Amino acid sequence: MVKSFRFLLNFTWANLGAIFGFAAVVIVGCYATGVPDNPESGNLFETYYSMFPTMILLCLFLYAFALCTNNLNLGLSFGGRRGDFFWALQGIMVFYAAICWALQLFMSAFPALANWEARERWTLLNLFGGRVWVFPLVCLVLMVLGCLSGMVVVKHKVLGGILVTLSIFVMIGVTCFMILLTETKIMDFLLDTEWSWLWTTLPKVMAAVLTVCAVGGELFIWRTIQRYVVR
Repeated sequence: MVKSFRFLLNFTWANLGAIFGFAAVVIVGCYATGVPDNPESGNLFETYYSMFPTMILLCLFLYAFALCTNNLNLGLSFGGRRGDFFWALQGIMVFYAAICWALQLFMSAFPALANWEARERWTLLNLFGGRVWVFPLVCLVLMVLGCLSGMVVVKHKVLGGILVTLSIFVMIGVTCFMILLTETKIMDFLLDTEWSWLWTTLPKVMAAVLTVCAVGGELFIWRTIQRYVVR
């Protein structure tokens, strides 16, 4: 398993470097365009900064897609054992989630630490602050989904393409819905209805659903890797 983990780690450093490089470019771009002192600038760099959690999640989805397609085929063709590759894959996913979680916490805290002017519309950037475990959970679930999408693409090109497209649209839709809930009074309205108990338990239900989906996805990944034929 150690050899498989080290093999995957070679690709991981480059991928994480791309995320950190993008974060650095966005921060430098914000300073270069006067974003810290102008809450109403609304330029491209400010938009990228405010949407950075979504960018991380999208990158992780794509990286996991590669893990279970090119990296899987290459690793097994080099003599890696299927069981070892599966457990190495789990370690890499956890490693990705931990590093990106730390980066997300830094990006959320940096404007306050650097004394930037306060912004009311940077909701998404601080959306995961209330429950610190939510972001790494979402990272892991999206990586499992990306891995599943890659495996489906290998067997069925059209079906895999549909799954990838739907996954991206679902991620965008959920993000928009979460922003809508935090920037409007919709949640206050829903909590005043007779179904208020449903909305108060919704976060816990969603967390449970995501966990179950991740476990189910892992079982499918294990089964697929065990039956995978090197091409």
